[in-house]
Amino acid sequence: MKLSQLRILTPDIHNTYQLRHSMRKFLNTVLNTSRLMEAGTDLGRTFSRLDELVTRHNNAFMEGREDDKNLYEEEIRESINDIAGDIEDELLRISRLVEGKFATVTTLPEKVKENEWYLKRTDTTLALLETFSFSDIEDRLRGHRDLELAFNLLLKSKMGYFLITLKSISEKLREFLYAFRNIEARAKLLRSFANHLNKNPAWQPKEWDEQPSLPDWITIAAPLNMMANPNINSSENEEVLSEIASNLPEFKEFVYSGKKREAGKLIAIEETPVQKKELSGLQIAVETFIASAAQSESGLSAREWWAANRNMNDMSSEEYWVRRILSERQNRKPGTGWQADLVSAPVSELDGNVLVRDIIVSKGRLNV
Repeated sequence: MKLSQLRILTPDIHNTYQLRHSMRKFLNTVLNTSRLMEAGTDLGRTFSRLDELVTRHNNAFMEGREDDKNLYEEEIRESINDIAGDIEDELLRISRLVEGKFATVTTLPEKVKENEWYLKRTDTTLALLETFSFSDIEDRLRGHRDLELAFNLLLKSKMGYFLITLKSISEKLREFLYAFRNIEARAKLLRSFANHLNKNPAWQPKEWDEQPSLPDWITIAAPLNMMANPNINSSENEEVLSEIASNLPEFKEFVYSGKKREAGKLIAIEETPVQKKELSGLQIAVETFIASAAQSESGLSAREWWAANRNMNDMSSEEYWVRRILSERQNRKPGTGWQADLVSAPVSELDGNVLVRDIIVSKGRLNV
């Protein structure tokens, strides 16, 4: 389990595990083996490789080449694991970028560029998985138990999650792209203004309110609402920050204003009225019937009692009453002071079933 959490092992069939594709790729590179795993960024190539391996496996099976068939079976299982691992890694990487809103880049053009690139990649991956869902690979693996089990467990069972997650990521990326394009014009103005301040550190805005006449461009300009924060790491702002701190109001310690209970004295609490649940006519009838039957040695018939006490309950039929007593027999805890015996007859048309004609409730122990 620890190695699985560290993304070193991945589950396989028959309650076994195998090395994750990225770990196999690393070991193949370090040990300089003949075949380097190419699964990773190019999902289309891994799907094509799986299709080719399935074709070769089926040909070897039809021609009776047992050694080649076993080799291709191992290759197919590794390829299936590679595809599932590549998709999981891709979803994890893109999800982190989307959640961070491409925080690794700072300028808006770079964010738009990355957004468009990952949107195209997500749509391509989504189209590839949807196409793969309708492929005949599963049919071609049918009859080969281990391969069919590996395909269903490692890839097919996760396909729904992959598709839903990719669609969700695609929608978020489109929303981000729309938002980026809406603020693109104002972002250019802010970038130009920031460049101007970097080139002219001593620049100060004019007091236009004190000017007798205003230039024409001011009357048509769309102002930018900006908020400035002092740089606390700059020594130049130390005096300003010290002055702000000295003018802050004094912190007042919180004092509890409520009444404090004296030691050894209880606080009077108003009693909350207890609301008793009112029993329905049917519940009263059931309890009355069971209480009467629990005192009887010979027992009481549910149907006879219903016929004699129809005014006590709100049931519409005798059958419903018998069903209710039967449910009490099944649901009440064992050991209560009454028992219920069924008066039944077998049904010839349905083997193993009985037709309940009546229930006799008497003194005894239930479900024991």
